[in-house]
Amino acid sequence: MIPSAYHKNARRGISTVLGVLLMVGLLSTTIIPLFIYMNSVDNHYDTTVVNMGIADQERSMENVIVYAYGRDETYDINVLLVNEGSITVNITRIWVMSMDLQRTNIFTSENVSTPLNAHDLPLQLNPSTQAEIENLTLTIIVEDPEKDVFNIEVTTARGNIFASSTNFLRYTEGDWNTGMRWPWLEVLVRSDEGQDDFQVDVVGISNNFTDTVCSEHVLGDYLTIIPVFKTGNYTVTATRITQKMNPVELGTRTLNVTELQPIAMAVFIDPD
Repeated sequence: MIPSAYHKNARRGISTVLGVLLMVGLLSTTIIPLFIYMNSVDNHYDTTVVNMGIADQERSMENVIVYAYGRDETYDINVLLVNEGSITVNITRIWVMSMDLQRTNIFTSENVSTPLNAHDLPLQLNPSTQAEIENLTLTIIVEDPEKDVFNIEVTTARGNIFASSTNFLRYTEGDWNTGMRWPWLEVLVRSDEGQDDFQVDVVGISNNFTDTVCSEHVLGDYLTIIPVFKTGNYTVTATRITQKMNPVELGTRTLNVTELQPIAMAVFIDPD
């Protein structure tokens, strides 16, 4: 016969094995998954913090200059966008708000994409490039010069808001006036090559301005806005300076800026 003590020791050995198996099962089904989950949460938090830091840095790098102006005898406005930052910007919306904030037009991809527009929303604007959104019809004009005063802003995909330098726009009996405190010149240099640098020299009443245009980044056309602060006659000269030792002058234009016509434009065509 087998002694009873042997049976007791065998039962204790089986209990020990079962206890170990139970602990292993508990670890594999509860503690280890919990540890993996917590580690995954920590990794996700660290990734989120890094991504938010990158997003904040990219947001701070955006710099878009906005020029909005009306098209006379219509309810339409054009919005010129110039990316002066070092990062690509996606323009998602254009806001037009009345001064009293009671009337608003919001232009998005749903109501801007028409065959008339050279550029539509959302608009991707690379560094050192520009684009113009055309023929935005305002449905909020009430033909009251005291009320038809508008503030124009654009928003980006990263959440930045840029206001137009010409705010506020006023519509009066078919004419548009800007809120800029000074007149300016618009100089357009057209180059089909898209690889040339141009220098624009403006000489006027005690004013000397120099603005360099690099068409390599704008694929040919670049509209330069030059504030001149005073009315009078201005001489505008455009020169191709791609080859520094062999500059090519494209011509000279004389522009007259008056209080009634505070905006004057010169267009130069590069024949090569």
